[in-house]
Amino acid sequence: MVYASFFLAEPKHQITSGIITLIAIVVVLVLSESFNKLSVGKILNLSREVEKKEKESVAVKTENKELRQELFKIVSNVQQSQVNNTINTNTTPEALLKMLGVVKSDSNEDDDTDTEDTEPTISTKSNVVDSREQEKEESRAKSRLRKHAVEAGLHNFVAKQPFESKFIERVEFSSAFHAIDPIMDKRVIFDGYMKHDEAEVFLEARHSEMTSLMFFDRLYIMLSKINLYREAKSTNAELLLLLVETEWTEKSERRNLNDRLLEYFQPAIKNGLLRIERISVTEEEAQNQENGHQGTLL
Repeated sequence: MVYASFFLAEPKHQITSGIITLIAIVVVLVLSESFNKLSVGKILNLSREVEKKEKESVAVKTENKELRQELFKIVSNVQQSQVNNTINTNTTPEALLKMLGVVKSDSNEDDDTDTEDTEPTISTKSNVVDSREQEKEESRAKSRLRKHAVEAGLHNFVAKQPFESKFIERVEFSSAFHAIDPIMDKRVIFDGYMKHDEAEVFLEARHSEMTSLMFFDRLYIMLSKINLYREAKSTNAELLLLLVETEWTEKSERRNLNDRLLEYFQPAIKNGLLRIERISVTEEEAQNQENGHQGTLL
């Protein structure tokens, strides 16, 4: 019929509405052999629905993100409000630290394994010792005196702080606070903790010539813990690394890595997470600390 209407009818080669209708019917019949259900209107509607659903999905994702942010702000404000309502001027330092996720450590062990005194105790069976044993004994005595010098330096530093600063010796994070660390649940003990107004300072005292690469790893863990603590509590917390200098001891070039320490931890210093200070201790002050003349820090 299409052929006859196009070539045989008069006038010839004229496309009429009838020809178009017949061609459309043929196309529909051919497509119906490939599809169970065919509708031109449905095809157009389908593309519009897909575009509409994509726009709605983007809008829903944006709205959910904004709702989560608002919920996080509300929870943080509620927690901060509860802490502010609980803390008062009559609160003891121990109770204050416990509420903030920091408690006084009940462990007398020193978790710093990077120490110089690693030689076993030598027992002599006679009054005569050879030169090698005597050198080892002198080395252990110097190591003990250096350790007491660090304790004396920490004592002197705390004594120079303002009277209103609260100091507690040997603290660690409470067990309830460990859950916020998604990487490692390592127990870290700090030499001291001070709180002054809104600032919180964790202290770590160390001899200036004992900064080794092993200590760098421990320092990194301490800074990571404090950084998590600062973000979770929205507080101004930092680690104060107190380097104790003793002019009366021999310099050790092999273990002095202070320049590399400053280079490695420059981002922490720049972000206010790490602060390094130095303090000098005399041999007399170290000996007094060894003899127990310095007293307690509390």
